Amino acid sequence: MKKSLRFFWGIALGLLIGLTSFSYAHSAETLIALGLGEEKTIIPLEEQPFYDQLEIYDSNWDQSYLGKVTGFTPQQTLLRFYAVMARVGEIIRDVGQKADESPGMLWSESVREEIKEAEVLFRVAKRTMDDSSIPESIRKDTLEESVLKLKEILDYAFTHSREPIDIPNIKNQTDWTIPGTAITLTRSVQNDNGNQDYFFSQETLENINRMYAFVRQTYGDTTADEIISENPLASPKIYQDFSYSPGYLVPPKWYVSLPEDIKLFLQIPFGEQSLLQYLMAILLASIYFPLVMACLFKLLNTYRLNVDSSGNLLNRFANRQIELSWRRFYLALPIGPLSMIAKTIVANRINFTGEALQNSNSFFDVVTYISFGVAIVLFFEAMAGSSAVWVMRFRGSQSELEKRRLRNLILPFSRFFGAIGAVILLYQLMLRLGMPPNAVIAFSAVPGLAVGLGGSRLLGNLFAGIAIQSDRPVRVGEFCKIGNEMGFVSRIGLRSIDMITLSGRITIPNNKVEDEIIKNFSDRKQNSGLSEHSISQGIELKMDLPSGLGVGQLNAIVERTQDLIQNSSRLDSPVVSFSEAGSSGAALTVFAKASSDNWKDYLQLQQDLIAQIKTIIAVVNNFKHSVSIAYDTPSDKRREIPSIIRDVVESDSQLKLGACRLSTLSDYSLDFSFMVDSTHEDAGSFFDSISRMKEGILQAFEDRQIEIPFPTSVEIQK
Repeated sequence: MKKSLRFFWGIALGLLIGLTSFSYAHSAETLIALGLGEEKTIIPLEEQPFYDQLEIYDSNWDQSYLGKVTGFTPQQTLLRFYAVMARVGEIIRDVGQKADESPGMLWSESVREEIKEAEVLFRVAKRTMDDSSIPESIRKDTLEESVLKLKEILDYAFTHSREPIDIPNIKNQTDWTIPGTAITLTRSVQNDNGNQDYFFSQETLENINRMYAFVRQTYGDTTADEIISENPLASPKIYQDFSYSPGYLVPPKWYVSLPEDIKLFLQIPFGEQSLLQYLMAILLASIYFPLVMACLFKLLNTYRLNVDSSGNLLNRFANRQIELSWRRFYLALPIGPLSMIAKTIVANRINFTGEALQNSNSFFDVVTYISFGVAIVLFFEAMAGSSAVWVMRFRGSQSELEKRRLRNLILPFSRFFGAIGAVILLYQLMLRLGMPPNAVIAFSAVPGLAVGLGGSRLLGNLFAGIAIQSDRPVRVGEFCKIGNEMGFVSRIGLRSIDMITLSGRITIPNNKVEDEIIKNFSDRKQNSGLSEHSISQGIELKMDLPSGLGVGQLNAIVERTQDLIQNSSRLDSPVVSFSEAGSSGAALTVFAKASSDNWKDYLQLQQDLIAQIKTIIAVVNNFKHSVSIAYDTPSDKRREIPSIIRDVVESDSQLKLGACRLSTLSDYSLDFSFMVDSTHEDAGSFFDSISRMKEGILQAFEDRQIEIPFPTSVEIQK
């Protein structure tokens, strides 16, 4: 039994030892296959195949050889980029060590020249990136950050490679990727089919943040001196120093000269920014936002109801309104430049980076483009009014009416061009914020689609409006009849016409206006009797005259009506005539030009003219009188009747007797008819004189015992 147990344990132990040996051998083979069993030695930069060529490029850039960085092969582009960025890092370190060499808070002239050289080289290095996929709003800043990060990534890749990096120096290869990295150089550049140079690809830019995070984590607390000892061309912490300090590539001297403890305090990180950067951003915001809000508040305040010193609303076409339009433009214009300045300060002075910079860039771009769009619209709005004033000055006219008409003619076209400019800026903003061009083109096709689906009427009105503005059958301020509507034209736009009728304001589409018969009562020629500031509208009257008027009386009515209109300050160009109106008698036709531009004045003028003409008719109707005497009046007294009437009439210095004769032998009396003319200017005084005249005739007949018979009938019996 014991022998059996010993045999069993021996077999088990042998199997265990055999399995363990097999497992160990298999594991070793696996580690060797993965490269971990025999750990390869890191190849120093000096032993890399490309090092000799790198030294040549470094020497060129060290001597300020300002050639292009991109080349016809991956090796040329990669090594030129690395060499030029090594030179940039060297200048930054060198300048930082010179802070104590000269007094003052500003860099010396020689140091500024070095900084300028570094910035020139830095801009050249940015041209190696295929930035076609980056929105224009953040393109510049994203490239700057990517170039600095890529330099540190290449520092690590070149000094931590365990295999020789054989960079191709031929140009028949489309893409090449550095082994073990996501850094790819390519000749396939978007929107540049004829490109022959190699650029860092879009995929490289997309992976830079991930690779940089790995490099910074791997370096850990490694000092800059330790990194440079491994690679003299390295630029340790170049992005970190750029990100956490103000200024551009090189911080300002006052900042570099601060004690280290203060700089460490100011560089306390809050995300991707430092404490100092946030403090500077708050200071900038405390200046920028109050200025912008003040402009916006004053701009919006101009759209409130504006009154003059008497509390009356300002005329929208007055000179004050033109000044108000320019004031709006001047208030909107500064917002754009202020936003551009603030954006530059945040990016290049406060030196925000990462998402904070991208968000601020997008914000300032939106504000800038919107403010410039509003400013363009307001500029063309103001130009419409000023252009009308300039044209009127050139003509030598001060007519407010002509100014309104010119502004109404120019304003629609000004608004059209302003809208076009604003739309162009909107499209530019969408492209700048990263919207694909195809999407922008599709968005721009929306207006065309709207026209195709239901905007044909709008286009019809638009073209009809252009035709009306060209032919000008009616103008602003004219009194006309369009179809069944009659009134004053208050506005002529590209889409419709506004008219002021008795019942209110109506809007007629332009295509309807073209289809209607237009009757324009206004005179296009300025009459000498009216002010150049007035609007000449036609007033046409037809009035029935009393029956029994003689030709002389009819002529007197015509003459007096013509004199009335000619002597009026608001009426001109009288056309007055009488005509037969059938069995009822004569009719008076009156046409005149009235100075008015609204219904209230027009109707008041018409009413006053009718009342004055009726007064003239009543006065002229009282020019003719008759008086009767009895048949048995002696002949000597009958012959005295004309002289008696003359004496009575002309006893009033403003009355004059015309013809006086025996006109009728009636059934019961002898009738004398006479005409009286008057120089009275007032109708009331005229009728008072007529009353006194009649009283005088009665008194004269009574004194001479001349009988005025009553109507009687006499029966004769035989």
